[in-house]
Amino acid sequence: MASIFDDIKRSYHSGTMVTRFIFLNVAVFVVLSLIRVFGFFYQSNFLGEVIPWIAGSSNWETMLFRPWTIITYMFVHEGLWHLFVNMIMLWFSGRLFGDLLGDKRLVAVYFYGGIAGFVLYFISYNIFPVFSGAESTIIGASASVIAILVAIATYSPNMNVRLILIGNVQLKYIAIFFVALDILFLDGGNTGGRLAHLGGAILGFSYSRSLQNGKDWSNGFYSFVNFFRDLAKPKPKMKVASSKKRTGTAYSSSRSSTTRKTKEEVSQQKKIDEILDKISQSGYDSLTKAEKEFLFNASKK
Repeated sequence: MASIFDDIKRSYHSGTMVTRFIFLNVAVFVVLSLIRVFGFFYQSNFLGEVIPWIAGSSNWETMLFRPWTIITYMFVHEGLWHLFVNMIMLWFSGRLFGDLLGDKRLVAVYFYGGIAGFVLYFISYNIFPVFSGAESTIIGASASVIAILVAIATYSPNMNVRLILIGNVQLKYIAIFFVALDILFLDGGNTGGRLAHLGGAILGFSYSRSLQNGKDWSNGFYSFVNFFRDLAKPKPKMKVASSKKRTGTAYSSSRSSTTRKTKEEVSQQKKIDEILDKISQSGYDSLTKAEKEFLFNASKK
């Protein structure tokens, strides 16, 4: 049993952020399932008492006193099928996103998409007459997953991906298909979930457009995270160090190193552009193992 947990732990730490998000979602599902089973034997609805503390709500007062649920709801799933579909979509779109734009941006879009999805859901339930007097809860990673899918489809719309029984399809058409489904069936059940999907889609589209214009919203996300992380860190003792003037030799060496680094970056970017062009023309699966590995390593820098 210990070796199994060691394997899981090793896979988690060595995997990409897509792998880690899948592990987190599955872990939450397993814990909640065990709580449900435990309640079954004691003839008590323990799970029903836990869910309101981790699910998002359309009620103002509930969200006022449980603001953390705007994050926790993204990792909660109603059943095995709900979890399975979301994780397959996350693996599919997250793998493409991570290879092209990097894991750090993927983390930001996951959370941004989930928050945007909740905001659209929450506002809709509090302004549209059809929801008047209704109070609902929302759970699932769907908004985050759709945000990642739409983001990568917006960034590289002509990328070809191979689908079982269909063949090569440009990524933009896959994203359009899922967004269109949510729009066309807003009145067909799971309205709150579909509204959240659309909120995530809007975020994903806006994020990529901004990134293409030279503005990376993930910087703001990590500034926010680092701010609170630094608050929690113990402050180091102050040290006084003497300063020394730079010599001409040291300055020359530094400038030479900077020039060399710039040339290396230009060469690397040229190779990345060539790989991206190949993906757009022939699809991700057309890359060689070396090209996939190079693109993956570059995205983590």
